[in-house]
Formats: sequence, structure tokens, C-alpha cells
Amino acid sequence: MGKIRISERKLILFTVGLLIVAGIVRLGFYKVGVWLFYLAFVPIILHRLRFYIRNVKNLHKVDRYRRFTLGFIIATIILNLLGFQDVEFVLLFVLAIDYLIVIQNPRVPGERE
Repeated sequence: MGKIRISERKLILFTVGLLIVAGIVRLGFYKVGVWLFYLAFVPIILHRLRFYIRNVKNLHKVDRYRRFTLGFIIATIILNLLGFQDVEFVLLFVLAIDYLIVIQNPRVPGERE
């Protein structure tokens, strides 16, 4: 079987789509919407973790910034779920920064398109 190629841009836009759905659900059912908000980040987190585990030796400078944003997203979700902070806007802001990093460096050798 061929390798499945996932574009980072499309993955981030898919995450934004899930966040919009979570926001709409949150209007009617608040607790369900909050959990859907955090679950919307699961695809991007799993994809990034898999990418970094498979390409440990083949990382570039831009991957350092993307690892920082991934770590910040994970830390923010954990802090939000534990109740130390209650700010979802930070996650949206970091996701926007991550999108700008991906757009600024569209083709990095070793990254799947």
C-alpha cells in the first residue's frame, strides 16, 4: 500500500473546521462543546507526534518552532483540563501562529505534502 500523505495546511484547516463545529455545539450544549473544542486538536497533535517520532534525525530549523507550538498546545490543553487556566483563545492564537509558520515555509525536505 502507498503512503498516505497529509498536508499540514489541510490538517490545520480541518482542525479549524472542527473548532467551528465545536463552537456551534457549545451554543446549545456547553459542556459537550468544551470537550469537542479540546478533541478538535487531537488530529493535529497525533500527526505531529507521529511525524517527530518517525523523523527524529531529519529535522530542520522550522521544526523547532513547530515543536514549540505543539508543546505549547499540549501544555495549554492540560492546564485547561486541570483547571489552572480557563482560556481557550490562547489555543486559537497558537494555532494561527502555527499556520503562519507552515505557510512561511511551504516545502521543507522530509515533510510529507
